Amino acid sequence: MKRLFLDESGDCSFSQESTCKHFVVAIVSIDPQHSNKIKNRLKRKFASFIKKGWNKDKELKAYSLCRYRRFGSNAVASILQTLITIPSLEINYIAVNKNKITNQSFRQAPYGTAYNYFSGTLISEMMFQDGLHDISLIYDMRNKETHENKHFREYLETKIFGKAFENDTNVNILIEGGLSHQHYGLLAVDYFSWAIFRKFEHKDNSFFHLFERKVRRKREWYIE
Repeated sequence: MKRLFLDESGDCSFSQESTCKHFVVAIVSIDPQHSNKIKNRLKRKFASFIKKGWNKDKELKAYSLCRYRRFGSNAVASILQTLITIPSLEINYIAVNKNKITNQSFRQAPYGTAYNYFSGTLISEMMFQDGLHDISLIYDMRNKETHENKHFREYLETKIFGKAFENDTNVNILIEGGLSHQHYGLLAVDYFSWAIFRKFEHKDNSFFHLFERKVRRKREWYIE
């Protein structure tokens, strides 16, 4: 079994109010016996930041940490460098240039449709192309779903089990929503998805290159 943690960066909407040109769906995959290594290493890092003045009641997300002058980009880099030393940890992602998606029915679909589609595409490829037939997936519940169509868990189960039927393949997938203060794996994937988003949105490769060798699967839609 592989344990997967899923998060997004950017804005998965096509509204005129959106200020992001790209969005990223990222997954950290890890062997279950190494999951505690994520927790232990992040706890040690966060404890050192709190000793140096970080407000312990404020969540240590990559965006906030990077913007805080006392810590900044060096602190984010140190977390990424700590995480990539975990042997079985791998990063998988889809990056999308929203401006290059011209299909109007997709662009005008209810909010959450793009998140469902691209997350499902990435997970499906990991399961059926990379051979991960037994997975436990935890996704960040704060990712928004405001439409009345299939919600994420139902959508994903339909996609995966339908694909398994078509391929005559036996799969096992457990899906759980969670919050980052409950699952350190969600905090970890936040740092990777943020770094990947910066690579495309801001042309800043300084964080991505730290863990590029740990990327197992990448899909870049309309990225030039």
